[in-house]
Amino acid sequence: MIPFAMIFPGQDKQNIKLLEKLYKKNKIIQDTFKKASEYLKYNLFKSITQKILNKKSQKNDFLQLGILTTSYAIYKLWKFHIGLNPKIMTGHSLGQYSALVCSKVLKFSDAIQMVAYRTKIMQKKKGSMYAIFGLKKSIIEKFCKKYSKTNLVSIACINSTNQIVITGNTKYSKKISKKCKNNGAKRVIKLNNTTISHCPSMKNLKKKLSFKFKKINFYSPQTLIIDSTKVKILKNPVKIKNCLINQLCKTVKWNDTVNFIIQKKITNFLEIGLKNTLTQFHKNEEKYISFDIKKILNLK
Repeated sequence: MIPFAMIFPGQDKQNIKLLEKLYKKNKIIQDTFKKASEYLKYNLFKSITQKILNKKSQKNDFLQLGILTTSYAIYKLWKFHIGLNPKIMTGHSLGQYSALVCSKVLKFSDAIQMVAYRTKIMQKKKGSMYAIFGLKKSIIEKFCKKYSKTNLVSIACINSTNQIVITGNTKYSKKISKKCKNNGAKRVIKLNNTTISHCPSMKNLKKKLSFKFKKINFYSPQTLIIDSTKVKILKNPVKIKNCLINQLCKTVKWNDTVNFIIQKKITNFLEIGLKNTLTQFHKNEEKYISFDIKKILNLK
C-alpha cells in the first residue's frame, strides 16, 4: 500500500448545502451529529444550518464544533467504505482535535467538550486577522516587532511560502497589514474572524484551557501524529496534551509540517473535509499529490 497522510482542516468554511444533503441520506453522518448533540445537550446540526443560512451572525459559536463533527463523520465514512489507515495524521489549528480523535488519542465526547470550551474562551479575546500573500516571513516578522507593542500582533499561521496570517490587536494589525501591502505583498485579505488565536496574547486563556483539560484522558496514538506547531511526531499522551494546550499561543507552522511529511517520503495527502482548504495552500507548488475525499466517497 502506498503510504499517505491524512490532514484535517481547522478553519474550513462549511459547505452547508452539501452537508445538509449528506446528512439526509447518510446514517453515519446523522449518527455522528446526534452523538455530538447528546454531549452538548442541543441540536448541533440544526444550530449550524440555521445560524449560517440565516446569516444572523458573522461569528458562529457552532462553526468549530461543526468542523470537528463533520471531519470525524467523514473519517468514519472512509473507514467504513475504504478502511485504509494513513501513515501520518495532523491537523491545522482546530483540525488537530479531529486528528487526535481519529487516531484514538481523544474520545469524541471529550473532544466535543474541549472544543466547546475552547470556542467559549476564545470569544473573550477580540482582534483581527489578515492573510498576507507574496511577502517573506522575515519582513512580516520585522513589521510585527516594529509596529506593535508587547506582542500585540504576531504571526498566527505560516500556511505556505506564499501565505502568512497575522493576528492581534485590531489597530496595529491593520497598520501592519497596510505596511505589508506597501512593501511588496501581492495581496492582503482581512479575514472574517473577530476572535484571535495562535499568538502570545492568548497566554492567560491558555491557563484556563490547561485547568479545564486537566482531567481529560489522552491515550497513545494508533497512527503517527504530528503537532503542527512543533513540527514533530508525538507519541507520549502527556506531551500531546501539552502541545494541544500550548497551540493557543503558538504559530501554526503548516508549511513546515507539510515539508516534514514529504521528507518522510510521503507525498500522497488526503484532506478530511468538505472543501480542499488545506490542499489549496500548495495548489500551485505541486509539492504533493492531493486526493479529493468527496470524489473517493462520492460525496456530492
